[in-house]
Amino acid sequence: MRKVQFYGAISLDGYLATKNHNLQWLLDTAGGEVAGTDHFFEQIDTSIMGRKTYDVSKQIANDELLFPDKNNYVLSKTRQGTEADATYYDGSATKLVRALLQQSGGNIWIVGGGKIVTELLAENLIDEWWIQLAPVLLGEGIRLFPSGDYLDRLKLLGVKQYNQLAELHLQKK
Repeated sequence: MRKVQFYGAISLDGYLATKNHNLQWLLDTAGGEVAGTDHFFEQIDTSIMGRKTYDVSKQIANDELLFPDKNNYVLSKTRQGTEADATYYDGSATKLVRALLQQSGGNIWIVGGGKIVTELLAENLIDEWWIQLAPVLLGEGIRLFPSGDYLDRLKLLGVKQYNQLAELHLQKK
């Protein structure tokens, strides 16, 4: 059975990115290059991200294909169709996740986006979390957990250290 999994890094004060979507603070944090991403990527065959996350990721990757062996969905109200590495989807994250869960395949990766995370949390649709915590205080930015209508207690499965990143692995109870 497919699982919905969040995998990503946040600052110590809970931000995914700065207000202008900058991730340099994360790229400058030692440990990302040795984090256990290979094991995670083996489990998934689908990713879901917002358009801003997609655009920033493409910029960081110098416009190379993102996750070319995965089915990548980008939530967007302004773009339609497909790119070489993504399919644009103009519906809700909840609707897309529920449709994908009805299909066979690997796990589904939620890539960044506090708005997407909040929507899926409200519907209890995220099964597992891999959160890398960076020892950086940003003060403001884009939160992983914005205010929302959700309450969830998770079970801690493990903690690993990758140089300056601490990775929490959690699952819903």
